[in-house]
Amino acid sequence: MNRHQYREEYYNYPAPFEKKMGLWMLKAGYQCDFSQQVGPRSVEFYSIHFVACGKVRFGWDGNSAILSEGDLFCLFPGSVYTYVEEGDSPPVKLMWMAFKGDQMPDVLARVSLAPYRPYRCGAFSRSSLDIVQEALDKLRPSRIDRSFPLMSLAYRLLQSIDPQDQDTLAPSPYWLDSVQEYIRLHCTENLTVDDLSAWAGVHRSHFTRMFTRRYGVSPSEYKRRWVMEKAARLLSEDGINITQAALTLGYSDLFTFSRSFTRHYGITPSAFRQRSRSQRGGHDNSLKL
Repeated sequence: MNRHQYREEYYNYPAPFEKKMGLWMLKAGYQCDFSQQVGPRSVEFYSIHFVACGKVRFGWDGNSAILSEGDLFCLFPGSVYTYVEEGDSPPVKLMWMAFKGDQMPDVLARVSLAPYRPYRCGAFSRSSLDIVQEALDKLRPSRIDRSFPLMSLAYRLLQSIDPQDQDTLAPSPYWLDSVQEYIRLHCTENLTVDDLSAWAGVHRSHFTRMFTRRYGVSPSEYKRRWVMEKAARLLSEDGINITQAALTLGYSDLFTFSRSFTRHYGITPSAFRQRSRSQRGGHDNSLKL
């Protein structure tokens, strides 16, 4: 039976700021019919291939796997790979999106892809293929700069294959480390213990008990101490007054901030600032957690 090969591939000409990012789209494409083997060859980018139809035998660095509709594989720089149609009913259709950027190894590890196991079974749905198709539509030859839409599509595609869906997975065994960093990042926001336990994915009482056991203080106290640490740093700097520092730290007014600061350090914010300026280069007034 005579079969016709259909192939479409378009290339991104990235804006300078795109290349400075951790990852950016290089190209996207699709092809039907892989009766002739591709490779052995290697690439200088990262390319995620989606098996949209049929079966394909994918080989990499002396290993191989038979993949079918719903499976994907990734070409990693430096690996030698091949792929070819496995049987002819139905013919293979592959769609792909290729990336560059220093963050790609970590991003691919996040979606459970690595050079030693560069494929996943049952890894995507129709939405992933729709994203690749949308990228193809935007990449077709044109002088129009579509940097922002293409950046969005790149991240949407990666999200569509992310198995670490926080709404369905059990809490990470490292949630205590993560929530500590989360508090530090968002200590000036109006986060409650309920908010923090919901983010960590554990019950409020268990969250409070385990957090207090690990860090020696309750989550609320830890957050408060970290805000005070940040307050000390702000008041030690020039260019920001005490009212601006209070509002920056999430306080509604100067009085509330001054009362909290004085209770914590035993000195008013204005006195702390004056002492800090007079002792510039002296001891560290901040609280160490």
